[in-house]
Amino acid sequence: MLAFIRLITKIGIPIILGCLIALYLLPSNNSYLFTCKDAFSKRVKKEFIDTAKDWTVKVKKINVSTHGNTNKGKVVRSRFIATELGIKEKLIVIILGQSSLSVALNNSIGEHIPRLHVFADVSRIDPDMNTLGNLSPYKPNGQHAHIHILNGISNMTFHENYDWFFLLPDTTYVNPFELMRLVNGINWNNPTAIGMSDKEGKCLLEAGILLSNPAMQSLIQQRHICNSVTASSDAIALEMCIHHATNLSCVRNYQNKQFRWWKVEENNRVDSSIHESISNLSSNNIFNQSLTVSSLLSDLDARSLHNHFVNVEIDLMEKKINGLSDTIEKLTFDDGAPTWPIGINPITKPPNRYLSPTWEYFTESYIFKNNPVENRYPLENDDLMDVKEIIVAARRFIEKKFKITADFEGESLDHLISFNHEENQKFTSLLEGEYDFSTMSFSKLRQGYRIFNAQRGMEYIVDLDYSFFTNNGGEIVPIRVRLIRPIHRTQLLNQVPYVKEDTDLTIVIGVQNHIEMDGAVRIINKHASYCSIPTFDENRKTLIVVAVRSLPANYFDDITRSLNHLRNKCKQVSTDGAIVALKDSDTMIQIAAMNEVVDRYGQQMVYLLLSPHADYSKEFMDRVRINTIRHFQVFFPIPFVQFNPLVVNADKIINNLASEHENVQDSFKQDINEDELSLDLLVEDQELIKKILAINELYPIADNTKEIIVHKDFGFFDTNDFSCLSLYGSDYLAVRKRIEEKSKIYDLSSLFLNIDDIHFLRTIEPLIKIRSYTRECSEEFPKQDLERCYASRKMSYGSKAQLANIVFTDLAKLKTRVHLFL
Repeated sequence: MLAFIRLITKIGIPIILGCLIALYLLPSNNSYLFTCKDAFSKRVKKEFIDTAKDWTVKVKKINVSTHGNTNKGKVVRSRFIATELGIKEKLIVIILGQSSLSVALNNSIGEHIPRLHVFADVSRIDPDMNTLGNLSPYKPNGQHAHIHILNGISNMTFHENYDWFFLLPDTTYVNPFELMRLVNGINWNNPTAIGMSDKEGKCLLEAGILLSNPAMQSLIQQRHICNSVTASSDAIALEMCIHHATNLSCVRNYQNKQFRWWKVEENNRVDSSIHESISNLSSNNIFNQSLTVSSLLSDLDARSLHNHFVNVEIDLMEKKINGLSDTIEKLTFDDGAPTWPIGINPITKPPNRYLSPTWEYFTESYIFKNNPVENRYPLENDDLMDVKEIIVAARRFIEKKFKITADFEGESLDHLISFNHEENQKFTSLLEGEYDFSTMSFSKLRQGYRIFNAQRGMEYIVDLDYSFFTNNGGEIVPIRVRLIRPIHRTQLLNQVPYVKEDTDLTIVIGVQNHIEMDGAVRIINKHASYCSIPTFDENRKTLIVVAVRSLPANYFDDITRSLNHLRNKCKQVSTDGAIVALKDSDTMIQIAAMNEVVDRYGQQMVYLLLSPHADYSKEFMDRVRINTIRHFQVFFPIPFVQFNPLVVNADKIINNLASEHENVQDSFKQDINEDELSLDLLVEDQELIKKILAINELYPIADNTKEIIVHKDFGFFDTNDFSCLSLYGSDYLAVRKRIEEKSKIYDLSSLFLNIDDIHFLRTIEPLIKIRSYTRECSEEFPKQDLERCYASRKMSYGSKAQLANIVFTDLAKLKTRVHLFL
């Protein structure tokens, strides 16, 4: 009994205390624990009141920060248009190299196919093969070659980037023209192996094996099956591997196309080699249509075969051109005759005489180009080669047409040359007489004209003088012919991105005097104003670097304040600025700035080198990212260069006063600060300079606060200006070694000439302007650079009409007219 009482005491007392504490802490009046059941039911069963008519929808806008997560929700575009559209390269030829024959095949057929790659055993690579840039060596390690070749194809992702794969040894020549016709005329979507097969169904590597993309994908995925393949040679092992891994046998005929293989009989005759018997084989049509020829014994065999098939292809193209020409000539046209040349767009008729195209005139010594500063140039370099080729083609046409003995050999281009009897009436009248044309001989080029048409190509009109002996003695007869270099085709470059490069951008500005420092401050303030524009969204970091040389410390205050202002305004778009001090040297300021900045900030970003006198729009950054491609292209925009504002303002004053406009100041305000003007006109008579300044004193010009207007009265697109460029740091380091320390150059354009890997994009860009400044043309510049510098300086003064208006205006009468208005 006592034990039970103890248990109740231990359990009951804590429970009672807990209940008392709970009752003490809970509210006593408003709690439903102390409310009767009826009251509780009434509270729950409240009457429903419909208030939907008073509801309003409130959409809460999410504040998207421009910093950090700018790419969230953004559609990610492919870098290349080929990737987005699923376009692959059509063909890759894979050669199993064993000797220097691989080099001969690479040099002959490599230019006519999209891609060629060579796999070779390390022990078989000689010095000639080692020079190949598309060579992949491997070590056999007791295994057959196909194991290493298939692994190499997989590692380099060839099986994902091409529609067709052609495998062959270096002892077999492939006709690249027939091969491209074959792959362009058949479908690659099905697993297919095309070639010659043996009795067991295996493909013969000696004849060449053409695999479709699905077949190669299957071969790469099942290549582990080939590890246990044993054979007497690497070629047989590869044939067995293809047969077992893909379960395919080579077919000779596929989709109405036939695989033709010509095998040269092996014997001990002296003329058994291909290059000695090719003259006999060339008359065989089956041989001329062969896709592959084997076996090659020497490099001479490969070169002889390639030259032969090139000639066969030229003959075939000429037959097609002549056939199409005959067909088109038989058609009926609204204007009565087809265009010349046949198949090329006709000449577009200009809407008025002001838009008529301008031809370039040339003789044997000079060429007159469309240049507002100086139009006569000596005929040399590329222009000389161009004119010589045209003369040769024109002579061959004339002397072949009229059976005149020719003392040279040239290419037949009759379909690109035109002879008009109405333009050659004197020569036509001689044709009607009985004269011996064998006595005619070429004398000289009298004159010629040329023009470039973006739809047709380069067109020429040449007048050739021929000496002709008649009964009255010797006579010179001019003959006019028309020629054209057509634009044959355009090609989509898969390796060129069609979206702007998403990479960091560094803007470099070289400064070495106070005027250029003011220009750099203007550029930084302008860029800071773009950061407050909502559409100005920079996904990657932008850095503005001012490279300063030979300036005292007190000049750095303005640039430091501008950079601080830039950092405050552009925090959310990751834009920053920096100052780099350069060592004193005679090196060109642009080169010194790029050397220091690229070494400091790395070579993986885009660098935009700007003139301190530049003024650009915010969209120009996108143009830079689009047009600059790593290891492929550098961008040199053609800027709009401002005329000297004093000249422009003086011309406006004269025109307005002449038309009796009273409010001259309000009618024109040129945006320039008079303190920054430089009027170095380089004329011996200083009266012209005094005259321009006197006219400007009548109505002073306004401050430089607005944008430069892109108009022919305010400036021009200077094709001689290369002061602005964009490129990757790695591309600059690749050409930096071409800079000579002691030589002086006008700009960096010469560094990228005659380079095969890096292209040079030059295009008119109205989004970047160059403010008026005095160009310093050093006599130490190379001749071409000095001529470009002088031409830019002369053209930057003003237009010919503006300068002529100032020169022929009487200043005394002009001041009298101003007083009348006042």
